[in-house]
Amino acid sequence: MATTVEVATVPSTDTPGSCIYMHHDKRSYVFGRVAEGTQRAFGSRKIHMGGTEHLFLSGAVGWDQMGGLVGYLLSVGGAIDSAKEHTSQENAKRQQKGQKLLKQTVHHWIGVHGGDNLCHVLAACRPVIFRQPIRVRPHEHRSDPRAADAANVEPDWTDDAIRVWKLPVRRATSSSPPKRRHSSVERTNGTASGADTESPYKSRSTISDPDVAAMIVEKIMFSGSLSNRSVLVPRKLHDLRPTDSAVTVEDGTLKAYKGPYATDGIELPNPNETAWVFPDPSDTSGDGDIGDDILAINHFPLPRTCYSETSMSYIVKCHDRRGKLNAPAAKELGVKPQDFKLLTSGQNAPGKDGMTVTPDMVLGEPQPGKGIIVADIPSQDFMVSFMERPEWNSSELMEHIAVMYWILGPGMAEDARVHSFIQKHPEIKHVFCAEDTCPNMITHPGAAEVQVKLRRIDPQRFPLAKFDNTVAYPAPPADSPIELGRAGKKLQLMPRLVFKDQAMAPFPDLVGASEAVDEEVLALASQAKAEASDPKLLAKIEETEKNIPNRDAEIIPLGTGSSVPSKHRNVSGTLIRVPGIGDYLLDCGEGTLGQIRRACSAAEAVDVLRNLRCIVISHVHADHHMGTASLIKAWYEQTLRDNSSATLAISCIGRYRAMLEELSQVEDIGFHRLRFPSCPWPKEKDRDVTTREDLGTDASANFGLASIKRIPVPHCWRSYGTQLELTSGLRIAYSGDCRPSSAFAQACRGAHLLVHECTFGDDKQDHAKAKKHSTMAEALGVAREMGARRTLLTHFSQRYSKADSLRRERVDGEEQGVLLAFDLMRVRLGEFQQAACYVPAVQMLMEKLAD
Repeated sequence: MATTVEVATVPSTDTPGSCIYMHHDKRSYVFGRVAEGTQRAFGSRKIHMGGTEHLFLSGAVGWDQMGGLVGYLLSVGGAIDSAKEHTSQENAKRQQKGQKLLKQTVHHWIGVHGGDNLCHVLAACRPVIFRQPIRVRPHEHRSDPRAADAANVEPDWTDDAIRVWKLPVRRATSSSPPKRRHSSVERTNGTASGADTESPYKSRSTISDPDVAAMIVEKIMFSGSLSNRSVLVPRKLHDLRPTDSAVTVEDGTLKAYKGPYATDGIELPNPNETAWVFPDPSDTSGDGDIGDDILAINHFPLPRTCYSETSMSYIVKCHDRRGKLNAPAAKELGVKPQDFKLLTSGQNAPGKDGMTVTPDMVLGEPQPGKGIIVADIPSQDFMVSFMERPEWNSSELMEHIAVMYWILGPGMAEDARVHSFIQKHPEIKHVFCAEDTCPNMITHPGAAEVQVKLRRIDPQRFPLAKFDNTVAYPAPPADSPIELGRAGKKLQLMPRLVFKDQAMAPFPDLVGASEAVDEEVLALASQAKAEASDPKLLAKIEETEKNIPNRDAEIIPLGTGSSVPSKHRNVSGTLIRVPGIGDYLLDCGEGTLGQIRRACSAAEAVDVLRNLRCIVISHVHADHHMGTASLIKAWYEQTLRDNSSATLAISCIGRYRAMLEELSQVEDIGFHRLRFPSCPWPKEKDRDVTTREDLGTDASANFGLASIKRIPVPHCWRSYGTQLELTSGLRIAYSGDCRPSSAFAQACRGAHLLVHECTFGDDKQDHAKAKKHSTMAEALGVAREMGARRTLLTHFSQRYSKADSLRRERVDGEEQGVLLAFDLMRVRLGEFQQAACYVPAVQMLMEKLAD
């Protein structure tokens, strides 16, 4: 049974966090940061997620550290479901043939370990994540296990494969940032003005009790059942049992009820007071109608919390292993071969002449369990506390450590204290995983290679993804114990220590990919170039499009896939840049910020953040919004660098607004700078139409918008198609996910740009109906009914990894303004007809790539 360790991700544009993957037999563990982009990187690296049983999050809890966690958990659940379905299908075949059935793998739950606020962040996502078919058990670490006894070397967590010591490190109090006051948003004229009526900072509060959040995570969100109740049921205090998971409502927030109970034999002070009991995961009766006798879990907020002051690191060791069996010696003592397994499992075996053979008589020297250290030091604030940890002075804990992974904040790889530590432990390999020690290389080579091939066809619409294979940090000398982190770096930890440097992810050969484009495709591309530059076509375009405003507006699809990220397509996100007015984002799936930084130069990416005016969240399925928090935070940090007081509009439902507010209690993402025109105040009804008067009359307050129109569409609970009308008159219609909607088409009649989902090809009509999506023909039908001047089709099923199956059999005059979206493609509103000239060449390329 080999135990391997692999660097799955290092800091890059696509994966802002470092993630270490440990695999033991059929069980896997993750250590480090599960940042946005982690699950997509695992897919590109072909790392299996389905066997993950525990994730140990390092660093301080925040979206930077765990923004990809929910997506990772959902993908693990999907992998488990797929494995179960495959086993069921295989067993059905075997049963018909009379063969032995396969054993169905049982996946009980996933453990998630981390520091302060772990449960709060997970539970804050309850408006968008609930009733998942996998079970998650959070382990929020609140104490210092060696504070009372520094000599204690007992592991803090163990199973039959590994032992883990948790190392919480406190931030230096003197340098802690002040807390921004989130309750300073006042109500003015029915909108959230955000005016600070008092000092914008508040004194430090305390980390909240995690019990309520933990119950929500375990019993509502990740309960292991798709059909369990997502509401709380009432019960009088005198009827509660100690085994009940219950809460009470105090001052408008939920509080865990921990007794007393009538079964304790004491008189309760308020026996008739109502408590609210979480459903048992085995209860599959469904939600039913939300009435007065039950309580929706989203109705009340979580107990308030404050920023975490703890960064988690870990020591991880395998168990000691028994020595190798000396089979000849065992036979000499009369042990039968079928009894060898008794000895190797540590049991005695019968020998000759009634002799009892013990393992120590026939086993070689035991193998000590080797280990690793995951050291996460986010900033200088944590350095002193980290270096003072008692574990570093324990010879027993530091013995047999093979590798120490240093997850470091900016500039910290050069810190003298880090290098002093390394000098004291030169026998350990020290791997630096930091932004300035790792190349910002292409994480998804498959997508990048397709991009450069498309660039050979149409360089104007398909620019190169931005990357940098160089490292600013000086290369360590050959005899140094320091190594710079690279994704794919792998080692076998047990039974023998073996470093497998050949597994390191290579730099993609983009030049070779570009030169490999077929000559037949290039010939079609040359014809397209001539057609697109034909003066007659240009004159026709000028005449027919002269009444379209903002023809210089640029559309950049950042994610064009559905459901989960894949190696070729990220999940939903479309950026529209309108010069002189602002930038607008239609949905914001996980990894959207990274896609912006891949699509744009550093200076242009800053400009995107600086000019961002509005984010539209069409509905609460995870593939449409899990990148929002990190994008908002990046936007907010840019306003601070610019010394700007800019605000940002978020068009969403009130429940999503509540989620962002609860996330902002853990870290300052700039929530006080956000405006919610579609859900102006928690106690008010959401708006379907937001006018310029609602937005504000001056240019700085209306976000360049004349109105926002939202139209309910058939997909999931509270899904909306949206039309943004800009102050210039430009109208942008966005479908989100939905079945074809005549109401949407009529409400946005004459839109200048329609961005519509196109999840399935026309041969998958049944799939489209079942999953409430649209086929290509249906999406084009909406475009025709709407009279949309230009249409971009996006949100393709990941089965169409390169869009090779999404063929358009014809492009008639009526559909000259229709394009299929590709990740990182860039097209101006006034160039759709020129871009359409290249469609035959693009289609031929995709067909050849599929062969």
